[in-house]
Amino acid sequence: MKSAPYGLDELKERAEEVSRFSSDWLNDEKPVVLYGAGHFGREVLATLRSRNVPVAAFIDGKMTEPATRDGLTIYPLDHPQTEEYARKGCTLLLTIFNHLVDWSEIMGMLRQRGFSNILTPMEIFDSLPEIPAARYWIAPPAFYLENWPSFLEGAEAWDDEASREIYRRILWFRLGRDLAVHPAPQLDGQYAPRDLPRWPEPVRLLDGGACIGEALKTFLGMGLKLDHYYGWEPDLDNFKKLESYLQQECPRLAATLFPCGLGSKTASLSFTSGLGAASALAQGGGDKTVVLSADQVLRNQRITLVKLDIEGAETDALLGMRSLIERERPGLAICVYHKPDDIFRIPALIKSWNLSYRLHLRAHCWNTFDTVLYALPG
Repeated sequence: MKSAPYGLDELKERAEEVSRFSSDWLNDEKPVVLYGAGHFGREVLATLRSRNVPVAAFIDGKMTEPATRDGLTIYPLDHPQTEEYARKGCTLLLTIFNHLVDWSEIMGMLRQRGFSNILTPMEIFDSLPEIPAARYWIAPPAFYLENWPSFLEGAEAWDDEASREIYRRILWFRLGRDLAVHPAPQLDGQYAPRDLPRWPEPVRLLDGGACIGEALKTFLGMGLKLDHYYGWEPDLDNFKKLESYLQQECPRLAATLFPCGLGSKTASLSFTSGLGAASALAQGGGDKTVVLSADQVLRNQRITLVKLDIEGAETDALLGMRSLIERERPGLAICVYHKPDDIFRIPALIKSWNLSYRLHLRAHCWNTFDTVLYALPG
């Protein structure tokens, strides 16, 4: 990883600097170019067209021949026209917003092709706040300045230097234009990282956001012995696949499945389904789902490990299982990347319960997606 001045004082200075970011590129006479013709790229294109900003083309490193999408040509990265856009000094927008690729590596390739003015997804959202895409951890620089005391407290929440380093790198990455400070992700072992103590066995797992059983597959692949599996998955397509996986691959595992979500109390909430792992509670969602509190449903059940990956509802779910956590003191593996304040609010919540948990932070995918808080019982 590239070294960088990512101390806390420098981080605040960076937030103040980035808050002065200019969107003058929107008024440039030269058309812009979009790198990435997927879902996010198409949403950015639609937003730019609504503002009458000229867009020349898509560029996509996966293409081998030119193609067309939404009335624009998609050029391969090594196409002569790509070099021509760089030679003309066109602004390039990095319109890939996912966990699958390393943005800093793409930025390096684009600079090698001659592009000098490249906007990150964070800068795109700053310039075009009306883009309808989910923002996950992205927030405007003003959010960091307004919540700076909380970010400082968050820096002190962790019980190992590796976690404190990851925390600082995450903030620097999210604030800045230097993507090379991204914390190196552990691409395997999510929810059971190999550099932390192994979860005590046999495991009685509460799997919030079970999807189709990815976490369960990880645990079984690592040889963890499971005693009982409690899976919560509100997307019915995912739920059916989870049922099928358990029946076919784990017929002897004791399992209790809930086709609903987790929350602080029983409620019927709007839900957007059919998005695979990204299905989520959403205001104005086209479907409805029931959410239950674990305290209400699992009053007499022994739980040794809680995993939550529930698209921004983690805090509510934790509040709805406080009694369970205080009673059982399970290990916790909680995603803290769906909202920009998760990374300091969730550790602060757990610390406020005074249960002597040791907190650790690990990143498991590119671009600070799949960042997980691990709370180990004291």
